[in-house]
Amino acid sequence: MRIARSTLIGVLLLPLAACVLAADSKDTATPEIRPATMEDVKVMFNGHDLSGWWGDMNLYHVENGEIVGKTEKGIRKNEFLKSRFSFGDFRLICKIKLIPDSANSGIQFHSQPFEGNEMAGPQADAGKGWWGKLYGENFHNKVLADNQSGQGIVKMNDWNTYEVVAVGTKIRTAMNGHPCVEYDAPDVPTSGLFGLQVHAGGPTEVRFKDFEVELNPKLELKTVK
Repeated sequence: MRIARSTLIGVLLLPLAACVLAADSKDTATPEIRPATMEDVKVMFNGHDLSGWWGDMNLYHVENGEIVGKTEKGIRKNEFLKSRFSFGDFRLICKIKLIPDSANSGIQFHSQPFEGNEMAGPQADAGKGWWGKLYGENFHNKVLADNQSGQGIVKMNDWNTYEVVAVGTKIRTAMNGHPCVEYDAPDVPTSGLFGLQVHAGGPTEVRFKDFEVELNPKLELKTVK
């Protein structure tokens, strides 16, 4: 029986824990989740390791200060690098590069673990035809808010600046300084985890860097001039 490396490390560090995963499982057991502080934010995006995250560490690593999600052979199910902390109102600004652009990724927020590998909640989508859209991942399973600007201003196979701000049930996003979506609905989650997606399908690589996180922000887009 093959045990995922992240699980093996957990067993070595916590010898009294009775944590046994199925042979084909690659995800760690759900850790204890607590509300994020700015000190937690520093741990999550420290540019050195993934100590503030959990998931399949065979797919994710840190390289040159960047969080990298990569599969050389492709995967059958979506995978997510999930935050160990829960966020309420926030602003996230980061750079994302997806290779190839025909693949798909995205940034989950205000989300929860769902059926093992998956997550449920809103996603700032990424990929050809999807850049800048707001998608409900296992949450209505459809585009929640469309836009006409995301794909037109994206730099294919290059770095793009993504901004997401969520205050209460209100969500706004921007891509490379251009407003993309503005959404508000009574059933929108108002707290939850971040998740960085490696989408099911063929070989793909997605990179994230230069994270800026603000807690309890105003509902405004700072990257839009």
